[in-house]
Amino acid sequence: MCDKDIGHQIENIVYLELLRRGYTVNIGKSGRGTEVDFVAVRDKKRSYYQVSASVLDESTLNRDLEPLNQIKDNYPK
Repeated sequence: MCDKDIGHQIENIVYLELLRRGYTVNIGKSGRGTEVDFVAVRDKKRSYYQVSASVLDESTLNRDLEPLNQIKDNYPK
């Protein structure tokens, strides 16, 4: 099994767990072509989630944090 498969499996686990906890879950896209893995909403409160198998590589960390840094609201990220 390659790392990409593990990343997709982890994303699926996070998605299913958010649903289990009663969140409405969407994918977030910014105007700059980046994407937040999950935007979870429950009780009019929003949370943002980026999922990665590993962020030990600095370029992966930067790639995953960039979409979150573009969001200018104060909801948890």
